Amino acid sequence: MFEWWVRLLERYPEPWALAGFALVLSCALTGVLRQLALKRHLLPSIRTRDMHTVRKPRVGGVAMWLTVVVTLGWLLTLGKQYGSLDFGRPPFLGIDGAVWGLLGGMTLLLIVGLWDDLKGVSWQGQLAGQLVAGLILVAAGVTVPFLRLPWGGELQLGVFWSDAFTVVWVMIMINVMNWFDGLDGLAGSIALTASVTLFLLSLQLGLMGTATLSLLLFGVTLGFLPWNWFPSKLFMGTVGSQLLGFLLAVIAIISGGKVATAALVMGIPVLDALVVIFRRLRARQSPFMADQRHLHHRLMKIGFTVPQVVILINAFSLTFGLLAVRGSESADKGKLAIGLVVCMTGLILVTYALEQRALKRVN
Repeated sequence: MFEWWVRLLERYPEPWALAGFALVLSCALTGVLRQLALKRHLLPSIRTRDMHTVRKPRVGGVAMWLTVVVTLGWLLTLGKQYGSLDFGRPPFLGIDGAVWGLLGGMTLLLIVGLWDDLKGVSWQGQLAGQLVAGLILVAAGVTVPFLRLPWGGELQLGVFWSDAFTVVWVMIMINVMNWFDGLDGLAGSIALTASVTLFLLSLQLGLMGTATLSLLLFGVTLGFLPWNWFPSKLFMGTVGSQLLGFLLAVIAIISGGKVATAALVMGIPVLDALVVIFRRLRARQSPFMADQRHLHHRLMKIGFTVPQVVILINAFSLTFGLLAVRGSESADKGKLAIGLVVCMTGLILVTYALEQRALKRVN
């Protein structure tokens, strides 16, 4: 089953130098910024939704952002042989327009994220920043022109709906990653799993530009995770979670509109977000109100450890992601989507039953 992946990896050895470069840089910058934050006593207060009990720096996202920017600069100058940044968008100053859209959206999200990490930003303010980041991508020509239908064929979106879908997709991915940044190593490991899936998909399609971005994301998150794995030494903060969601959204778009594959690998977080939003609305609360109703919180309450929760969720994500890569037809992805919903429903029901059982024991 995995022979064709091995052959693809053997054909493209150069990008692994890129992943190593990003990994080392991410790990080093995270350590430096952590020490700087500790020295300056930049330790945010613990919020009601947080699972940790000790104040820790929230600067990991800044290190990841710097790693992405520096690595992109290296690829555009000294390291051109280690990866492609050609995405077929109209160039500006000799650089593909998609790269400008990526950098512009990242920079805006950095500003909003830093503001939130240091002083706090309302959910309306964060949504506004995400909206503008999506519009920057659209202005750079990064859009989803069509969607492949599960029963076959394509749905051409047209200019307006293409732009609108792109912006909404970006906002969904950012918020899903933001909401799942609730346990040590969870958001980073999900991004790592997604990057592997999208890398293999890009190689399968011969899209070296998105393969490069996927490996860049892989190196960035793998370099950060040793600092964030349980028990964590620091967090990625809003900067990091929004950056990871934004990168995943962009890679899915420019890899030939492979939104379905990204949605499958991110299926558990996406479905969990929908369930939590429904429960909040039913309780007449804001859908963006922070709480501990997410799947990872509930698994913790019934006795799972942090590493166990992280491994369990990533096992689901990796399984469905790899199956999606192997499924070449839209109908295959449709069947996988149904299977994912069934698995998620079963997981929710089992978790709920165990929660009720634990409550009865306490009472």
